[in-house]
Amino acid sequence: MKNNLLLGIALLCGASLWAQVNFINQSGLIGNYPDTSEIAVDMNGDYLDDYVRVSSGGIGIDYQQPNGTFISEFITMSIANAPDWSVAAADIDKNGYNDLVLGNGSRVSFLFANGDGTLYTEDTHPEYIFSQRSTFNDIDNDGDIDAFVCHDVDESHPYRNDGGQNMVLDQNLIQTLDRPGNYAAIWVDYDNDGDSDMYLTKCRGGAPVGDVNRDNAMYTNNGDGTFTENGLDINMRDNAQSWATVFEDFDNDGDFDAFIVNHDFQNRFMENDGTGMFTDIIGTTGIDPNDLGAWENQAGDFNNDGFVDIFSELSKELYINNGDMTFTGIDLPFDEGAIGDMNNDGFLDVVNDGDLWINQGNSNNWVKVGLEGVQSNLNGIGARIEIYGDWGMQIREIRSGQGFSHMNSLVGHFGVGQSTVIDQMIIRWPSGIVDYVIDPNINETHIIVEGSNPLAITDFQINGIKLYPNPTTDIINFSLSGLADTPVTVVDVNGKIIVSTKISSENNLDVSALNSGVYFVQLEIEKKNVSYKFIKR
Repeated sequence: MKNNLLLGIALLCGASLWAQVNFINQSGLIGNYPDTSEIAVDMNGDYLDDYVRVSSGGIGIDYQQPNGTFISEFITMSIANAPDWSVAAADIDKNGYNDLVLGNGSRVSFLFANGDGTLYTEDTHPEYIFSQRSTFNDIDNDGDIDAFVCHDVDESHPYRNDGGQNMVLDQNLIQTLDRPGNYAAIWVDYDNDGDSDMYLTKCRGGAPVGDVNRDNAMYTNNGDGTFTENGLDINMRDNAQSWATVFEDFDNDGDFDAFIVNHDFQNRFMENDGTGMFTDIIGTTGIDPNDLGAWENQAGDFNNDGFVDIFSELSKELYINNGDMTFTGIDLPFDEGAIGDMNNDGFLDVVNDGDLWINQGNSNNWVKVGLEGVQSNLNGIGARIEIYGDWGMQIREIRSGQGFSHMNSLVGHFGVGQSTVIDQMIIRWPSGIVDYVIDPNINETHIIVEGSNPLAITDFQINGIKLYPNPTTDIINFSLSGLADTPVTVVDVNGKIIVSTKISSENNLDVSALNSGVYFVQLEIEKKNVSYKFIKR
């Protein structure tokens, strides 16, 4: 894909390569509510981003309307743990209304919406935690959304979803190093193996250079419910005082790169080589590596040219992606906030401190994607969305909790520049289900229900087959539907046939009897013999 980079720049950007980004303040459209948080997320299930503010006295919500106006409501309630540090959103109990996890200097709370989203109840957890970044992700991939909250002075806290509104502190859900200084977690499939890994950005006040409590950490998902910390192995164990890391595919080559803001040493721009190995290239990006001290660090395609920009508390608040892994810094009248499309025009806006900053847009086109999970969590958090066109490929992940403290939209957003056609859209769900949409309309929000657009057998030539989970302990699933009763063999690395059988009616293969090792699945599809490698644990 990198070989097509220059062609992609021309097709995506056209005459608007240097498209500027301009915002105007339209705070007169929204309510005037106290807040200790910034949230730009749909709260009532209509896939329109709302502005939410939480304080000790209640919850203020500006509900976005289809005509560009807002209905503003304040829900009066006493909130014990107002979110001094961070907030994240997800539909924990699957009732159609998003709930919140609140983090402050001593406790974690969950705010649960009732059955029609008009009232909330607070579930306060008793254990002490000086929380920093709070996140949601389906950590054990059972279809229920879990939470992970960073702890500044001790081991971070994972909360397992035990059904309904029962969130249970469970350190075995993901075992992280028992160390302080945990500032910002972000869930990302950095190694392109189909499951969510977790990068932990760390800063430990008073810790000297070289102290292990300052080491950023990557917890790589092993695919069997366990995680391995391998930050050093992939060149992501930064020992600077880091505050937040953003992962996006900045060069549209099909993998996620990373930008890290630090408070000493230098900022880092880590390019992914496609195998999950990273190299710091900040010296060639045009971003000042010594512009230190940023707290917030986020990203989005603000000018819809098809390349993700960096929105951070640097001396230049927005760095426009030029499409060649260089960036041009511009000044904004604000330096942080939650990101969402607050007027449904396809351009990303920002809310912060009671201000509604509306992006004035340009002539570039766009597409948005809202997800409704069935086997996966209802919000589709952890899903990967891919779009393909004459420019190549773009990818996004749906994430709850990015940057240091704010909560961004759960609707996937893509700019496509001057292109007028998207050839195909692929949604890869946490469950392993794959939905495939041919020729989706541009300048439109597409709501995709999990499993509503499965890959048919005729899509094999385009997409091939993905085996999941891989590695596996017992069952191999096939992403391509309609394979039931297809003859299949399993051979070992020496070419010896170990199993000769048929794919089950559930479109999977039982490999539980195999010894641990590397194997190949062989079958015939559309008169073509194919082979796929998998690992049996």
